[in-house]
Parts: sequence; C-alpha cells; structure tokens
Amino acid sequence: MKIYKKSLLYGAFALTLCMAGGCNSNIDLEPEGIITADGYFKSAEDYEKALTALYERLNVESYDLWMDGVTDNGLVTHSWNRGYDLGRGIGSTASSFPADKWDKGYISVQRANNVINNIDKYQWPGGESDANRNQVLGEARTLRAYFYLDLVSIFGHIMFYTENPATVAESENVKQVQDPKEVFDFILDDLDKAIAGLPDKPSNKSKIGKPAARLLRARAAAYAAGYLNDKSYFQITLDETAQLVASAPQLADFDKLFVTGCEDLDEVILVRRYSLDATNSWGNWYNQSIGGYCVTTPVKALADAFEYVGERNETMPYLNKDPRFYQTIYAPGMEMRGKYFNTIPNNVVEKDGKTYFDPNKDYGALQDKEVSVGDVLAEGGGGEWNKTPTGLSWKKYCQEEETWTTYNSFIIFRYAEAYLLRAEALVETGGSTDEAKSLIKVIRDRAGNTNDIDKMVAEQYNGSLRDLIRNERRVELAQEGLRFADIRRWNILLDVMNKPIEGIEYRDFSSGTPKHTVLIPAERDAYTARDFWWPIPQAEIDLNSGRITQNEGWK
Repeated sequence: MKIYKKSLLYGAFALTLCMAGGCNSNIDLEPEGIITADGYFKSAEDYEKALTALYERLNVESYDLWMDGVTDNGLVTHSWNRGYDLGRGIGSTASSFPADKWDKGYISVQRANNVINNIDKYQWPGGESDANRNQVLGEARTLRAYFYLDLVSIFGHIMFYTENPATVAESENVKQVQDPKEVFDFILDDLDKAIAGLPDKPSNKSKIGKPAARLLRARAAAYAAGYLNDKSYFQITLDETAQLVASAPQLADFDKLFVTGCEDLDEVILVRRYSLDATNSWGNWYNQSIGGYCVTTPVKALADAFEYVGERNETMPYLNKDPRFYQTIYAPGMEMRGKYFNTIPNNVVEKDGKTYFDPNKDYGALQDKEVSVGDVLAEGGGGEWNKTPTGLSWKKYCQEEETWTTYNSFIIFRYAEAYLLRAEALVETGGSTDEAKSLIKVIRDRAGNTNDIDKMVAEQYNGSLRDLIRNERRVELAQEGLRFADIRRWNILLDVMNKPIEGIEYRDFSSGTPKHTVLIPAERDAYTARDFWWPIPQAEIDLNSGRITQNEGWK
C-alpha cells in the first residue's frame, strides 16, 4: 500500500469492481477511465458485486497455507519462495513475504472501506433501517476487521485508516499506529456493530452471518489479551463463545473437513470457495511423487505434538497417533493414492518390478501395498528440489485425487475454534476448569483421541491444563494459518523458534546396526525480540518520506 500514490487510491476501487463483474458499458466513468463510488453504487446488486470482490481477498494467493511455514509447525522448502528467510531467522526489511502481506492486506482494507463509506450512495428502500443495507455493512465491516487483525498481528505498528484517502494531501495525513491497542479496540467495536446487522444464518457458506462475526470477535479478543498483555479482553471471548457453543451443531467427522464438500458440513461456518474454472493451485503443497512441489512441509515438532493413543512402535513410530495426525500430515507408512508414502532413505526393496518396504527395516511389516517412488531425497524419481526436506508433507487440504485441478474450499471459520477459544479463556481467567475440560473433550472425542484428559495433563503436560489446551489448538488447527499469532500472543515465540528444525525419525541401517536417527533438514539463526513483529517493507518506508517508522530491531 503506497498511500502517497493517487493512482493507487483510485486504482484499488476500480480493480474491486472490475473483478466483481462491475465494469460495463452502462457505467458513466468519472473521471474517464476510472470507476468512482459516485458513478457506481446505484443498486443493491452493485454492493453485492463489490462484496464478491472483497470475499475473494480471503486466503488470497493461499497465504494462509504458507503461514505455518514460518512457525514451529513447518518449513518453507525453496529459497525463492515467500517466508524461506524469515522461517530460518535470516529475514530482512527486503524480505518478500512481509511486502506481499502488507500490499495485499491494504488492497483488502481499501476494498472494504469503499463499501462501508459508500453504503448510502444508493437510496435503500428502508433507509438506514433497511435490512439489506445493514447486512452489506455488517459483511464489509467483518471483512475489514479480519484483514486489519491480520495486519496488526503481523506488523503491530501499521498504517490505520477507515476512509481511503482520495488525494495525495489526504494520504499524507494517514498516521502510523504507535500502540496496537488502538487497532484491536477498533476491530472489537466494529465487529460489535457488524453483528447487529447480520443474519443468524446467511444464504450460503461463502457469506458472513452472525456466527462468523462472533467467532472473529472472540478470536480478536483472545489475540488482544495476549498481544496487549491484558486478560480482561478474554471476557469478550467468553461472551461471544457462550452464544456460539450454545448454538453449535454436532461437530463433523474430522476426516471430512478438509476435502471437497466441506462447505456442506454443519461445523463449517465460512469458506473461501474455488471451482473448476478457478482452482486453488494447492498442487504446490502435494508430494513430488504425484506431481507436487512441497513448497512448505511440516516438521517433527508438530508431528510430536499429536499424542500417542496407543503404544509407540519403535519400528513404525508414526503408528498409534491421535487420528487427526493422519488427516493432517503425510508420514512414512501412510497410504497415499493407493500406495505407501516413504521418505526414509535406503528403506525399500524391489520385488517383481515393484517397490515395497524392506521387510527387515522400518515399516517392513507393511507388505500389502507398493511404496510410492520419488519422495526420498537423493534416491531419484523426480526433481530433488520438489521433495519434502523434512520427510513429512501436508495432507490437510492436499488429499484430492488430482494434484493440479483441485478446487476444495478453504475453511475460514468453524465451530471447533469456538470450543478451543472458550476453553482457553476459561483457564486464563480462573473460570471453570471442568467446563474447559468438557469443551476440549468434545474436540478430542469427535476426532477419536480416547486419552483421559486428567491423566494426560499429569503425565505429559506437567500438570498444566493450559498447556494441553494450547497443544490441542495447535494440532486441531495446524496448517490453517493461526499458529503464527498464537506463538506470539502466548509469548513463546523465542522458546519454540530457537529449537532445532527437525524432520522424520527413523532407524538408519547404514552401519549394520540400527541407529535411531532424526533428519535435520535446515538450520535456523537465532530468533530475537525483533522477530516478534515482522519488518515493515523498506520500500514502503522509503516511498512514504519517513512517515513510517521501522519496527524495532530491523535495519
């Protein structure tokens, strides 16, 4: 967002309407070549077109799928891809991912502002009390809050405005936020206003209703509690989740959530839809052996976060895990398109022209299917650069039968998060631990995790129910774009990001005697206090004549 440029001030609005199908010969362009608010908003349908273009900003360029790659959940594979440097602790003010998030975030904000500030360009039949008017306003406010929450959670000291500057002079009056509290408070207040005008149940899962806005407000309040170190914000989380949990449907089977048709599940509140004509390009995350690029991959720390629900098998360490593991991550020994997935080196044999696990090595008991070839580093079968460097890969959202023509929806909100947020808020505010455990039990039961919560708290979480709840959020919501903010608001960033980056564990037979081995796919420079906020793109600072101050520690 280069707010000093007048062309962009007009251009963002023109782009919004053109993408929504709003450019047509009946529109009087004033000035010539530019669609202005005065010349466009002449019917309720025009607002719907503008909203359509705004909804298209959700998970724009699949950014939510990239985010776990810059946390302790994952790793970005290629040096030329966004987040590679930041995830390894070698980011700079010229890093591409912050520039992408900044620019795309402000385009989204500008589109929302255009709808909100021009809501009465059209004469609504019911005036300011018109239900359609207030629904449009509620949707736009909720989306603006969503995009501002993303920006403030990443950069902290953002440029904050609710009306798009129309002139260079006006753009020079836009101020940088010195205290993120200003933005968090605005988001919470604006969402409160939005909820009043929204329907209890929208027309489809691509539209915002009260549940989506309430869940966003609950999330924003939990973020504010952590980022601002003020637990009083959790009361908003408790208020909103009380209504959400009370009206929540039965949660869906976990294995149906991240595949085609997920938008039909009652648990799902809001999705970003795709289609055969507008696919999601998630082949970028599929395995190399089936034509994918593995642009980001999970790491051992995330795999370890999934509890064992049975005895650990040293020859097959990825067996007997929490069932959610098998819908989130591909690990050695898991089935992928009718064959077994393998990334363990020197671990297969040829038999009758087919590849199987070596019966004397890890996963050797699995002889009923062939092993897929092309995912083991340095063992051929395709381009080395597109193989997972950690030996693990993402299954969540990446298990369709085709690799490059997928169009399964991305879930923005689902009721499971309301349970998690409420449990967290109860524990953080000294509320009922029994209620918190009952909420978590709902999440675990539906997934098939039969471990007793009290026993696990005592034996695996050092007596801390809070730690179990945080881990539950981690495994339930992995690869959904939320871990980035969680490790910051919980103040564990430096702890988790200064641990080694590790991949699969397996037995190495190269010396003749099996040796337990953990793959080390990359090294990370030390994370420091500066990494709490991402750097504001230096190009923005330079182009705005010193009106933007860089976040502390970045030069």
